[in-house]
Amino acid sequence: MRATRRAASSAADKKATAASQPVARAATPSAPRAPRVQTAAVDIATTAARPRVGRRLARPSDDCEHEGLLKGKKALVFGVANDHSIAWGIAKALHDQGAKVGFSSMASLIKRRVRPLAASIGSTFVEGCDVRDDDEIRRVFERWHAREGNLDILVHAVAYAEKEDLAGHFADTSRDGFHTAFDISVYSLIAMAREARPYMGPGSSIITLTYYGAEKVVPHYNVMGVAKAALEASTRYLAADLGPSGIRVNAISAGPVRTLSAHGIAGFKLMYGAFADVTPLRTHITIEDVAGTAVYLASDLSGKTTGETIYVDGGFNILGLPVAE
Repeated sequence: MRATRRAASSAADKKATAASQPVARAATPSAPRAPRVQTAAVDIATTAARPRVGRRLARPSDDCEHEGLLKGKKALVFGVANDHSIAWGIAKALHDQGAKVGFSSMASLIKRRVRPLAASIGSTFVEGCDVRDDDEIRRVFERWHAREGNLDILVHAVAYAEKEDLAGHFADTSRDGFHTAFDISVYSLIAMAREARPYMGPGSSIITLTYYGAEKVVPHYNVMGVAKAALEASTRYLAADLGPSGIRVNAISAGPVRTLSAHGIAGFKLMYGAFADVTPLRTHITIEDVAGTAVYLASDLSGKTTGETIYVDGGFNILGLPVAE
């Protein structure tokens, strides 16, 4: 059953990829169709040379360049590592819906990974930042304000734990490892919200990323699960603090996605492989899936939604005993 489903999914993906390419119109009903195999092959061959493009959220090509749900809004995204990052999927989707997007990430990733992605959507604001340093966080927002003015959307996609703390037993977590995970994965959201607040007006939105391991025990997620629980609590407290200023704060709890950070978790491949067999929608989660919910939370459509954790996991969180058929 799994092989049949994967084969069907693969065929559907290829069909969608080919369909997204321009196809010459026939001059008459009897004219031969333009070949599609070569078009799809070119797209596959050039994947490594250009960033992923979310087909689902892209605006029609004949639309005005700045039309979309986020027309006129400005967004700053922290945490892009490469074109497989959830943060990149969100940034691309925000851009596709009309937002002007800036980036901040680890300084070591800027030149080789982040700047080329930013350039692909016409973004020129790219700043390095060590989120453990309050002064560096403050400088990023000051530079943003000096160049772009106010901020409408802040995306916090930052998390880290030592590799040895994502294997073995939670009870073996080191004191330093616990501090590192909370400092980078949790406190950075609080620090960013504090520095962004002066530049965010009514209707602004702050979005962070969490995972189901915050609620239930997930093998080897360990200290990161505890950190995500603190992150979700921080989301609620920040929503209460910033709500009177009209600033919304929400979290997206995504199912397992094949990202660089996810592969640092022991047993991730096994968990990821079985996920589509047990989740109610019988499908894996993509960065485009998460990005769609981020667009909703960034837009006026979610104008009265704050302090929430919204699941993008195909319904996995509703199951009491996930069992493959």
